[in-house]
Amino acid sequence: MNDSNANNNYPSTFWLRDGSYVRLKTLEVGYSIPKSLINKVRMSNLRIFFIGTNLLTWSSFDLWDPEMGSSDGTKYPLNKTFLVGLTIKL
Repeated sequence: MNDSNANNNYPSTFWLRDGSYVRLKTLEVGYSIPKSLINKVRMSNLRIFFIGTNLLTWSSFDLWDPEMGSSDGTKYPLNKTFLVGLTIKL
């Protein structure tokens, strides 16, 4: 007796999902204070900056992070990181 179902052997896209996405991977924004202001405090350069990684993801697939490298969502997603800094040159 053969219990196999012939339908199990046909290719199917039923379980496939669209994994396309757009990601804002890295963003850096900085501002250098004008020389006319920083010369008064005896500095040659003063810069304030922000750096962020993995800030936004646009995707129609919302079950888990598409870049996670998992087919079932059991891995940790990528971390969002934020860095705020100050560069001073005397």
